[in-house]
Amino acid sequence: MAESPDHYDAIIIGTGQGAVPLAIQLAKSEHKTAVIEKAHLGGSCINFGCTPTKTMIASARIAYLSKRGSDYGVDTGDVKADLKKIRERKRK
Repeated sequence: MAESPDHYDAIIIGTGQGAVPLAIQLAKSEHKTAVIEKAHLGGSCINFGCTPTKTMIASARIAYLSKRGSDYGVDTGDVKADLKKIRERKRK
């Protein structure tokens, strides 16, 4: 019996952190593989969670360290956080 063009050995639902490496390994071992993603490639970590959160935390840490410059003998002057620019950086 011939395989249908719609036949897959593996179907990966969602493109979170493990999806791409899994799809690559399956394809390398000659398994016909499909990946299904409803909305955002990369999953929630890359788009909404881990990466954007780490970007915001990095900005907060820089502001915190800058304000404490005098504790280390560094005069940083007045330090202000521009939340609009921080959000723009997070969205890149």
